[in-house]
Order: sequence, then C-alpha cells, then structure tokens
Amino acid sequence: MKTKIKLTIVMLSAFVLMSCADTGKVDKSVADTNLTLGLLKTAEASAKEAGQIEIRGTFLQASCSAGTCNTPGSNTVTIQSNFGTTTGYLYVDYVNGSGTSNYRVNAEIVEFNNAERVLYYKPKNSANISALIWTITTENEILICDVFNGKPTLAETKTDLNSRKASGTVYTTNPKAAGCNGSFAFNFLTRTF
Repeated sequence: MKTKIKLTIVMLSAFVLMSCADTGKVDKSVADTNLTLGLLKTAEASAKEAGQIEIRGTFLQASCSAGTCNTPGSNTVTIQSNFGTTTGYLYVDYVNGSGTSNYRVNAEIVEFNNAERVLYYKPKNSANISALIWTITTENEILICDVFNGKPTLAETKTDLNSRKASGTVYTTNPKAAGCNGSFAFNFLTRTF
C-alpha cells in the first residue's frame, strides 16, 4: 500500500477514535450546573427531613407506674409528619386481652413542635384539639402523655396546656412515676421495626 493511503487511513482512524472518545461527554458548564442542582436538592431534602417530628414511627405502648414500665403489649402508636409542614397524623390501636382491637384513635396532627416536645391533634369526627407531650430519657427511652385537654381551638388547647404545666399537673421531671395529668405516669414507647 502506498504511504499516502496508509497515512490517510491512520489519520482517519485517529479522527474516528477522538470523535468516539468525546461521545457521551457532558460539557463542563452543564456538569457544574447539574452538580449544583443536585447539591441544592440534597440540602432541601435534608431540611425537610430535619423538619420531621422527632418521634415519628410505629411503636408498641406500655404503661408505667411508680418508676417502672411494663413490658410493651399489643397497643400500637403510629406518629408521622408531612414533609415541609408541622402537620401529620396519629394512629393509636388499643388491643384487648383477646387480641382484638377495642379502641382506635385516628387523628390529624394539627401542629407539632420538636423544641417543646408537643403535638396537637384532632381526632377524626371531633372538632376539639388535644395535646400530647413527650420526653426522651438519657437512655433514649420515649415516654408520652396524652393530656386529654380537648378544646375547640388550637389557641385554647395551648393555653390549657400551659396552665397545666404552670400548676404542676403536667411535667416531665419523673415521667415513669408521675407528671401526666397529675399523678399518672407517662406511657413508654418501644419502636417496632
């Protein structure tokens, strides 16, 4: 083969290889924009996750008294919050000794506050709003107290809860023994997986 033809074939082959090597590559400015958008979406998702209610999940519930808590039974509590809001839902299923549900709570969380560890809920088919408070012990145990203070408005429920806290009928200093509506202990939650 003549040298000119060989040289032409080599040059064409090199050109084809270089063209193929660039196929599928993204322009640097496009890649930088995509990376920035990805990081912003990650930050947005992290912010939404951080805004979730602290005690979300499904738990088995046990009662506490005189500083100790029973072994969790069949009663379940499910608490979830909606992304980007301070709302969500609360489900409680109380099971009797024969293993069948004898009482259910299906409620909308009207508002929650992780810093104050309180959620306000309105049961289905009820106009009143009640408060549920929680505490987390140094052993990471979650204890809840349903204040059962249903009032017609959120503002009235908040005022009532603050009044109960000020008078000492609701407090979290010794939740396994007392502090839930006077002398009652809180309920202990064990997370189900």
